Order: sequence, then structure tokens, then C-alpha cells
Amino acid sequence: MNVALVAARSTPYPGALERHVRELARGLAHHGAAVEVLTPGQHAAAPALFEHLRHAARSFDVVHVHCTHPLLALAAVRAHPGRVVFSPLAPIERLLRWPYGRATRAAVHFATATTCMSRSQAALLCRALPTAANRVRVVPAGVDLGAIRGTSPYPTVGTLVLTVGRLVRHKRVDRAIAAMAGLVPAFELVVVGDGPARRRLKAFAADLQVSARVSFVGHVSDADLHRWLKTARLVVALSQHEAFGLQVLEGLSAGRPVVASDIPAHREAAEYVADGGVTFVSPEGSPLEVADAIRSALDISMPPPIRPLPSWADVVDRTLAVYDEVMRRPRVNGAGPTRFARHRRLDDRGRSGAPIEG
Repeated sequence: MNVALVAARSTPYPGALERHVRELARGLAHHGAAVEVLTPGQHAAAPALFEHLRHAARSFDVVHVHCTHPLLALAAVRAHPGRVVFSPLAPIERLLRWPYGRATRAAVHFATATTCMSRSQAALLCRALPTAANRVRVVPAGVDLGAIRGTSPYPTVGTLVLTVGRLVRHKRVDRAIAAMAGLVPAFELVVVGDGPARRRLKAFAADLQVSARVSFVGHVSDADLHRWLKTARLVVALSQHEAFGLQVLEGLSAGRPVVASDIPAHREAAEYVADGGVTFVSPEGSPLEVADAIRSALDISMPPPIRPLPSWADVVDRTLAVYDEVMRRPRVNGAGPTRFARHRRLDDRGRSGAPIEG
């Protein structure tokens, strides 16, 4: 099987999206697939990538697009590759709204199959696009359980609280910072990740006079992330919406209690452990609620997993099952200009362009 994995971006230190594509490529190659990883650089759909797909698409059995912006997937299906799997690695709630909604609907409409990272995200997408429901599958992210549990923690003297993710507004790292003001000085917060909100968050910590207890370590390697997970006494995941509860799963993999916002993706991730492993707080609750939850969670004895956490081998197996399914379907001509224009006219009449609450 010849597979093209199209990834939205590439960074010196891989985030969740890059890690997912890298581990998938390794696993597919291990199963004997010929894998080519294609990245468009800084732009969502670079012309050079589009031209490469347009000329070489027929040499691939499957083109699998992983992105947080639907324009990349739409460019892939318009390149006429025949079989495209679309994996939107961003919250469906956001992708179905302006300015992404039309491109998302078109990409799902023309893709051979679409994979979501959680059941809740798949259900939301199927409600928005019922005609695509029979082509939507769930493939969660994986965790490297052995590497996380086998690593050594960093030396520390305080009670370290960890949050991981891109520094953007909907991740609500500001609530974790504000919670530090409601906790005794022994508590420290380590923020792993980077993004456009970093300067604002650092200024916010200074305004609250907790800068000395909040460390922004930026992007880190997988090995360093595993060490931070083992060093932390507790993991917080306070996002308003997520495609998948990866922070929750990583915290549970390290045997750490987790304080998480009460959203469907986090609830789904918490199903891997018995009640008590994850403490939920309102997505819009006060920082004092978060601080109280942190104090309470530290007194909890972590329950063992009630079922195996998803590994990268599981991700590869489920992805191969999707490939096998789409390979049994005939090749199509993709979303050519005429077909796309027809879909756009339908969207303009409101048949698939209604706003989604969430």
C-alpha cells in the first residue's frame, strides 16, 4: 500500500499533530506500507504541495490529510487523488463555524472517509452533515505508556502542577495561572507549549504577582514532556473545547490525578479510569473553583485503569482498518471545479451552512 500523509505544519519540536503523523508513519511503515510525508510549510495549502498531489496522486492508494485548517484537506480532495481520508485535528465546534465552516463541509463531503479523534466529535460532525455519517470513523490519539512510565522526573522541591498545549485563548491557561493566586506558595505551575498568547499570559501572571511560580518552558521534545509528566504532582486541562482529551490521557498514563474542564472530549478520556482519577470543573468556572479542585485532587489515591489506554499501535491498527475500508471503494475524480461549485451553491442556499452551537 502506498500512502501519502499530508501534515499541516512542521516545527522543530513536535506538538500533538506532528507527533500523531510521525508515529502513524512509523507504524504504517512497520506494517509494510510505503509512506511519504508531505508538509505545505507555513501556508495551509501551499501551491507546490497542491501541484505535487495533482501530478502524483494516482501513485498513492490513499492520501491521508491531518490538519487543523480545512483548506489543506479541501486542496487535497480537489487534486483528484481518488481516495482521501480527512482527519480534522481541531475541535469540530470551531471548524463548523465561520470562517472555516464552508471549507470543512466541502472537505468532508468530498473525502472518501473522515476520522474524528473522539466519539463526541464524530457525533457532532454527523449531526451537522448527516449525508456523510456513513463515512465518519473514530480513531483516537495514542500515548506512549512505556516511555512515560519509564522516564525519570526532574528534581523539584515544590508541588508542581503541569499544563500542556498550544498557548491560544480557548485552552484557558489563564485559569490555571489565576488558580496559583489561590494556592499556597509551595504550588508551582509549569506551562509546556507555545503560541500567540504567551506574552499575554506572562503579563497576566505578573499582574497577579505569581510570575515566580509560573514557568513557561515552550515547546519540548517528547522525552522532556514525559519527564515533566512524571515530575508533576497533578495535571490540569482547562480547555473550553477539544478534539480529544490527550492531556487527560497523558496525565493518567503518568499515574497523576487530573483536573479537567467538563467537556465531552475530557469525559470520554476519563472513561479509561475509575471514578476519582479525573476531577471536573466547569469550563467557565472561577479560578477559585480550579484551586479548590487542585487541592482536593492531590488527596485522591489514583485508581488503576479499568481498560487499556490507547497506544500508538492501536492508532495504527484502527487507521489501517479505515484504509482497508476505503480501498474497497472505487476511485473517484475528487472535487473538481464543477462539483465544488455545485456544492458551494447548495451551501449558499443554507442546506449545509447553518451555524452549529457548541
